[in-house]
Amino acid sequence: MQRIEETATIRVGSPFRERIVHEPTGKFLVVQGKDVGSDGSLVLDGMVRVADVPGKGAPDTLAVGELVFQTRGLSYRAATVPQDAPPMVAAGSLFILRPDPSRVTADYLVFFLNLPATQAVLRQLATGSTIPNLRRSAIEQLALPLPSLSDQHKLVALSRLVRQQADIETRLNALRMQELHLLAAARAGSESGSTGKSSAVKTARAKSPDNAISQR
Repeated sequence: MQRIEETATIRVGSPFRERIVHEPTGKFLVVQGKDVGSDGSLVLDGMVRVADVPGKGAPDTLAVGELVFQTRGLSYRAATVPQDAPPMVAAGSLFILRPDPSRVTADYLVFFLNLPATQAVLRQLATGSTIPNLRRSAIEQLALPLPSLSDQHKLVALSRLVRQQADIETRLNALRMQELHLLAAARAGSESGSTGKSSAVKTARAKSPDNAISQR
């Protein structure tokens, strides 16, 4: 076991003091908590753009090999910075982690942080009654199982397969429910048709000459 502070550096995102306003022609994408997907990736669609980033000096743009981490709310998801992405900066509500590539991969660190067991620990470490939040020290002291780099790659690959299987099962269940709905509708239509035919037969029999004679 290693502490995260021994395997990665942590810094805070850019300090936007006011509401972030979308500028369609802005150069920088701003990563906020809503943009961190549950699968460990960033959701670029709908991400806010800005022309300027507050703070002194050059903007603190995210680099490949880094990851962003939610610090507020009830979910503390992490996501890797994608390759070939436009210039991006993280909002101040996020931590930016830069792993030591000789010890831990960004994908493995995201995998670990997003595990349900880790999320449960993080919720216990969060402070604040209205909007829980995590302090940097809590993340730095978090114990991190550290297998070899080779095993880290294997675990990440296995987790992706498990996620793909879960997605397939979800889609299959949705198709099964749709099939049941169609079957129920077809059966309802069939029974309605049978009832209609039965009523028509009874009416026809009542009007038949033979039936009139027998009633006399």
